[in-house]
Amino acid sequence: MGTLAIARRTGRDDDEIARLYGEVFGRDLATSSRRRWRWQYLDNPNTGPEGPEIWIARDGNRILGQYASMPVKLWWKDREARASWGMDVFVTAEARGRGVGARLFTAWADHVEVALGLGLTPSSHGLFRKLGYADVGPVPFFQKVLDPRRVADRRFGPGLGRIVAPLVGLALRARFRDRPMIPSHGRPAADVRTVTTFTPDYDDLWERTRGSYMMCARRDAAYLNWKYRDCPHRRYALWEARVNRRLVGFAVSRHEMHRDLRLGWIVDLFTDAGDAHARDALLDAVMRSFREAGVARAQSFSLGLPLAASLRRRGFFSARSPMRFCVRAKAQAAEVIAETERWHVVFGDSDMDR
Repeated sequence: MGTLAIARRTGRDDDEIARLYGEVFGRDLATSSRRRWRWQYLDNPNTGPEGPEIWIARDGNRILGQYASMPVKLWWKDREARASWGMDVFVTAEARGRGVGARLFTAWADHVEVALGLGLTPSSHGLFRKLGYADVGPVPFFQKVLDPRRVADRRFGPGLGRIVAPLVGLALRARFRDRPMIPSHGRPAADVRTVTTFTPDYDDLWERTRGSYMMCARRDAAYLNWKYRDCPHRRYALWEARVNRRLVGFAVSRHEMHRDLRLGWIVDLFTDAGDAHARDALLDAVMRSFREAGVARAQSFSLGLPLAASLRRRGFFSARSPMRFCVRAKAQAAEVIAETERWHVVFGDSDMDR
C-alpha cells in the first residue's frame, strides 16, 4: 500500500468517482446520483468558491473512497456557524478495514464548526460514535392515519382489513384526538395559501425567528428556493402563512404512492418556536390537501418540541424512527446538545428526501 492521502475533490476526479460509486451502489443509483449532482453540490447557495465540499481518499493515483457533504449556515445557540450535513460516503472493497472511512470523516469534520450526520446507516452510526460524535437521535417520527380502511387492507389483507378497519379507526380517534385549531385570542387569523416561490421576505422571517431556536439550518429565500422549488427529483407543494400580510411561517409537503398506499409527507414546517397558532394553521391546510388527494397516512419527522407538540395535538402519534443523528461541534457543544427540544430538524434537512 502506498501513502494514504485525503484531499478536496477536483473536477478531474469526477469520472472515476462516478465509476466507483456504480461499483459500490449499483448502476441505477449511480445514474440517478449523477443527474442531481449539479443541483446538489454546485447550485447550493452555501457552496463556496472552492467548490463542493467533497473529500477524496487516495492511495497513490487510486481513489479509495469519498465523503461528500452539504454546507449550510447553522443557527447554533446565539450565532451562525459554518456547518455541513454529511451525505454520500463510500469506500471501495479493497480499502475496507484500513481506516479510510475514519480518515474521511475526520477530514470533513475538521473543516467545519459543526458536523451533522443525519439518517446514518448502522455502520456509519457506529463509526460516528467511535469517533466521539454526540448521538442525539433518532429523530422522532410521527404518523397519522387518514384512511383506516386502506391502511388495514395493506396490513391485514383486503378481507380481514375490511372487518378491522372501523375498529382501527375508532381506536385511533379515541387515543390520538385531533383537537380543534388553536383560538387566535384576538389575533387576526393566519391566511394560508400555496405559493410557487420563496420571496425576499423569507429572509426577514428567518432573522425574526431564528433566535427562538437553539439549532436550525438557515432558512432564507436563497436556501429554500434551492432546496424545495428547484429540486430536480421532487415536486413539492409550498405553503405560506401570513397575518395582516406579514409572513409568519411556511410548510413544504408532498404525497406519493408507496407499496399501494398513498403517503403524505410534511417535509418541513417552520414558524417562530412560540407561534403555535401559525403552525396549526399550516398543518390544517396541509392535512386538508392530503385528504383531498386521497392520502391514507400522513408522516413527519421532527426533532424539536414545538413542531412535535403541534403534530401530537392534531392527532399524530409516535412511531419507530429509522433516522439516526450524530453531531460534532467545536464550540458550545454540550450546552446546545443538552437542549435538543429547542432544535428544528425535519425530513427536509440534509438529503433525506431524495
